[in-house]
Parts: sequence; C-alpha cells; structure tokens
Amino acid sequence: MITIKATIYLEHPFWVGSFERTDSDGFAVARKIFGAEPSDAEIHEFVLKDFHELKFGEPQEFSLQIKRINPKRLQRQVRKEMEELKKSQKPSTMAQDVMRENLETNKKERKKLSKAQKEAEMKKQFELKQEKKKEKKKGH
Repeated sequence: MITIKATIYLEHPFWVGSFERTDSDGFAVARKIFGAEPSDAEIHEFVLKDFHELKFGEPQEFSLQIKRINPKRLQRQVRKEMEELKKSQKPSTMAQDVMRENLETNKKERKKLSKAQKEAEMKKQFELKQEKKKEKKKGH
C-alpha cells in the first residue's frame, strides 16, 4: 500500500510543497517550489500532470510505534511541544529532516562531480601546454 501526503507551506519568500511517500520500501520525500501562493486548482493540476516528475530521495526505514498514553499527560506533552516550537521558530518534522539529508547528500555528490570536472580540465590544460612545449622544441 502506498500513501502520499502533500503539505504546502510558506518558506519566505516562496510557497513550497512537500510530498511524502510511504510504501513498502520506506519513507521518501520530494520538494517542489511553487513561487507565488498556488490555488487549489493549480495544486490539483500539478498532482495530475507533473507529479511523476518529482524526484523522491532515497527511501528511509522507519518504524511506527503506538503506545497508549494517559490523555491528560498527552495534553501536557502537546502543550509543551507547541511552546517549544513557538520559541524555536523552525518546526522540524520527519519530512523536513529527510529533505535536509537529501539536500546534503546531493550537495556532496555535486561537489565530487565538479571537483572531478575541474581536475579533468586542469589535466587537459596541462597536456596542451606540454604539447606546445614539444612543438617549440621541435623546430621547423
């Protein structure tokens, strides 16, 4: 069974859509930046037409454990967490944590690729210089 959840929120100055997919492989997240505030019709059209183009990150293993908690204790915990969220200004959900990890891994991969390309370019330049030196020494 596959479950997909979409959350649209304002990440100043853009509206961002967070799409969470839960299936047998695990929990994966994709992110779409909408720009201006999207209407319900625009979101519906995006899901119908462009949803397959979303690039979900690597599936993360997760386990859901449900424990029975006294209702009053649960209320106190929720109130305490809400106060902490108000103080910290940045709510952190599992989806945002996974997105952050995906962004960091993509950043590392891009750095590796750019470094390899830069080294290849340097090597190419060096070879050209060596060829020019040999041509000068050959004479006529």
